Amino acid sequence: MSFTFIPAERFKERAGLFVSLTGGTNSGKTYSAMRLARGIAGPTGKVAVLDTEGGRTLHLKADFAFDASVMDPPFRPERFAAAAKAAEDAGYDALVIDSFSMEWAGLGGVLDWQAAEFERMGSKDSAKGTSWIKPKMAHKAMVYSFLQRRIPIIFSIRGEESFVPPNKTIFKAITNKQFPFEVTVSFRLESDRKGYIDLNDPKSWKMEGVHQEIFKHGDRIDEEHGAALARWACGAYAPKPAPQLAAPAMKDEPEQRRLTGPADATRPSNRDRLFIAAREAAKRGHVALVDFRRNLDPRADRALDEIQAELIDIAADADSRDDGDPDQHSEAA
Repeated sequence: MSFTFIPAERFKERAGLFVSLTGGTNSGKTYSAMRLARGIAGPTGKVAVLDTEGGRTLHLKADFAFDASVMDPPFRPERFAAAAKAAEDAGYDALVIDSFSMEWAGLGGVLDWQAAEFERMGSKDSAKGTSWIKPKMAHKAMVYSFLQRRIPIIFSIRGEESFVPPNKTIFKAITNKQFPFEVTVSFRLESDRKGYIDLNDPKSWKMEGVHQEIFKHGDRIDEEHGAALARWACGAYAPKPAPQLAAPAMKDEPEQRRLTGPADATRPSNRDRLFIAAREAAKRGHVALVDFRRNLDPRADRALDEIQAELIDIAADADSRDDGDPDQHSEAA
């Protein structure tokens, strides 16, 4: 078998596009997922919905045009992979899986499967690791199958507050903890406003630089978000010009020399100034850090990946001080 390679700019087909949005009860997950799907598919495109919660998405049939399949237990990973392939083969322009959490926590899902394996093996401590083999292999196979799909998929994922001893509460997505980072874009929704993007915690979302131009903190999800993401996937999205980071003037340095003077090895480079400004923003907490990065051009934002872990630590420490909990960061995981 021979292979032929052509310039990337000649590819106009939509590349793989997968979005996960996580939210607690009454956060507007389903409605937001449907708006994204309609935006991706276009006004006349065909949208498929895999409903794992007894047909709850059918309550939205007056608001959206879509075809539905209601999945009953067992919620084995391979069934989700098969449904995605079936939707692609049928020519749908987008697929919504609501709720994808059933693959992990539903009847016959990964956790249930592992518990059954553990019981079958005699519930011995020595069998704990072994009991995970089949469920986790099936989950990985499902993920690899998704990566072969060309149909855009929106994963609606349930989230819940979880208590971490001794005195901390964190928000967790009900799915494999790595899954939100396997997709193209992932984020959570606000808990007190339906359908609004929450980027307060940098550890809870995944986006490329251009995606942060599309999905901004505090935006309410609508069809235009999906349409912009679809344009990006086809290579046709033109991000809006973002303001460049202004290099801070050095003390007692004439303005004209700062702008036009010769290079001086004793003066900080633009990169150093960027890092300094980012650290200062992080000292004001996660919200300030997210706002700072959102206003950078994509190239500057990517440069900060080099110190991403440091920035997250600084912001977490700042938030801990604000909350009056000095141990908050050390307990976060």
